[in-house]
Amino acid sequence: MDPVSLVVAAVVAGATAGLKEQAQSAVRDAYLGLKNLIVQRHEVEVGAVERLPDSEVQQESLREVLAAVGVGEDVEVLRAAHEVVRAVREHDAAAARAVGVDLNDVDAELIRIVDVKVRGDATGVNLDHVRTRGGIVIEGIQVDGGGSPAHP
Repeated sequence: MDPVSLVVAAVVAGATAGLKEQAQSAVRDAYLGLKNLIVQRHEVEVGAVERLPDSEVQQESLREVLAAVGVGEDVEVLRAAHEVVRAVREHDAAAARAVGVDLNDVDAELIRIVDVKVRGDATGVNLDHVRTRGGIVIEGIQVDGGGSPAHP
């Protein structure tokens, strides 16, 4: 997952889990920390995604704005995004999305992922801290929302 997409995914997860009344304080605190960094350092509002966290249109709009302001190069924002994802996974399993392929901390010559099919509120492929010398090929990812918004 590229850095900007990671930040968007963390905003979505944080908005979904962290803003619920019964959210664990760890999730809420992590999300509010990320949100404050984005707003204060990059002057980007995330309210539209908070209101409609499952909207692909709002997610793509946020992704575009965050990329334009260089949030993918902001180490502190990326660290905060990782913290939101970790907190959601640990404290709100229902809000953490299923992932078809999840690669974390991989160093490889070439990575090829083909024909992944997931259903429901899921992510087809999630890559985090992946390094390759020959590249990454991802083909044939199918996400069937099954009535729920899906995230390829």
